[in-house]
Amino acid sequence: MAPFESIRDGHTSAPVPVELLTVTAKASVPVSGKRKGNVKVALNSNQVKSLQAGVHADTGGLYLVVRASGDRVWAFRFTDLEGKRAQMEFAKAGDRDSAGGDVLTLSRAREKAREYKVALKREGIDPRVKKRATAQGSKTFKEFAEEQYPDWCRGLSKEELSQWQRSIRDVPSLHEKKVHEITTEHVLEALKPTWTVKPVTASRTRQRIERLMDAAKALKLRSGENPAAWRGNLKHLLPSPRKLNRKKGHRSAPYTKMPQMMTGLRSDPGNAARCAEVGILTVSRSQEIRLMEWTELDFEAKTWMVPAEKMKIKGDLEPKPHLVPLSHQAIEIIQSMRRTDKYVFPSDHAEEHQPFRANALVGAIERTAVKSSMHGCRTSFRNWGADNKEHNFRREVLEFCLSHRVGDEAELSYWDSEMIQRRREVLQAWADFIKSRENASGKQQAERKRQKLRLVA
Repeated sequence: MAPFESIRDGHTSAPVPVELLTVTAKASVPVSGKRKGNVKVALNSNQVKSLQAGVHADTGGLYLVVRASGDRVWAFRFTDLEGKRAQMEFAKAGDRDSAGGDVLTLSRAREKAREYKVALKREGIDPRVKKRATAQGSKTFKEFAEEQYPDWCRGLSKEELSQWQRSIRDVPSLHEKKVHEITTEHVLEALKPTWTVKPVTASRTRQRIERLMDAAKALKLRSGENPAAWRGNLKHLLPSPRKLNRKKGHRSAPYTKMPQMMTGLRSDPGNAARCAEVGILTVSRSQEIRLMEWTELDFEAKTWMVPAEKMKIKGDLEPKPHLVPLSHQAIEIIQSMRRTDKYVFPSDHAEEHQPFRANALVGAIERTAVKSSMHGCRTSFRNWGADNKEHNFRREVLEFCLSHRVGDEAELSYWDSEMIQRRREVLQAWADFIKSRENASGKQQAERKRQKLRLVA
């Protein structure tokens, strides 16, 4: 017989055994049971009282465990969700069912075993989790959420707590569901009303539900796959929130207003404004600039290496590290920041050292009176580069500055140049356009004459 795990109490006098006892692969557990030909014969009530010490099989995964002390316990054997054989003791055997369910007759024990079997096969609920939840009275999704997220928000901004509260309010259909009973269908039903209307907000709500379900599994309040997981699960049932949000477009300002925006940011003393400035100068994405770390910077080479895990993943392409050449203006702002911990631009509203949230950068931009998003500033850069006749920038260089991959699979397989010098020229020209360099006295330097390049037809 395959090795299994047994759940029992170390004290034989306890009314309901609940702890795990693991049996090694070498252990042999004798199981008795009458057979008529190849058909296993079920136990009867007299045998339940008279059988000697050992493990005696009934039907449907139900077993009677008779200990040397004389105690008789009902156990359920099954194959868990990870494909391992397991055994769970769930009640004592007796002549009458107790009100609390800690003593069950043969017929009631069979019903209980059937319940465990159905929950395992149809709902993917591990019997041990179901038993534990029943013993603890289980918790509803709302109860469990309100126990967990306040601790997760400690040390963070007040806005984080309010966002958690709003996310929980947005899924009322989950409130009264038991944590161990929540399925993908339940999560799908809860998200659908807001998924296409507010894709970004709904996506963050899904992420929070996923975290709660992971916490419940860690606390052994549920088992199996996370019903709110995106990859391999909801990704195939809901449209991509990124694509839904793209239909509305990213708000961008004409590039002629970018110098005005940078002037407004310069007068803002907050760290978020410094973060937004460097993000615009490097035409990086919000996540990349907010998570910039000191170890990623090379001031001698004047570069910033963005790790692959921080890069945007699109389609089936694998993310790659992105080397960003830094303009003089970007280096000046970065070096003005105090080095307190790993992040270059830590939030100045949180108690702990942590990066800003995306909306903090948007707020800094809005205070300049120029309407745009961080992603919209990338659009402004791309339009400026395309319209610029003085420099005649190549399309491939502009796209590479935005960390876009240009060309088909065959072309990309032959093209591995970083174009670092060409991109440095582009980003320095962009920086000079939106934020003129200043000398040590604070006076603006005279604009240097640039060599006029012949336009390519």
